[in-house]
Amino acid sequence: MSGFKSQDDNPNSFIVKTNEKDFRLDQDVSDYVTYAERMREQDAINPRTTRNFRSFAIIPDIVAIDILTKYGINIHDPTFMHDEPAKKKFKHIIMTEYPNLLTSNVKK
Repeated sequence: MSGFKSQDDNPNSFIVKTNEKDFRLDQDVSDYVTYAERMREQDAINPRTTRNFRSFAIIPDIVAIDILTKYGINIHDPTFMHDEPAKKKFKHIIMTEYPNLLTSNVKK
């Protein structure tokens, strides 16, 4: 299979591998997981009462594509943030299937 990066200038972009009949997407998400872990540590240190907003998770492209493929939820769709059932389902998916991507210590 030959391949190319989805974004040439982004070292964390995913790799598209193709041949005449198939394609495969690969992405090293270790930097995303490390970042999320640092953010959860900061979330544990900083009291929640001092912030109006907090990050929920960091979502690598490969995870967004996986969620779109498996669940039909397109987090990049401009209407996504207005779709409460989809947001609730997405939050559940991240918390249960990708907990290492959480950037805060959300429990529910």
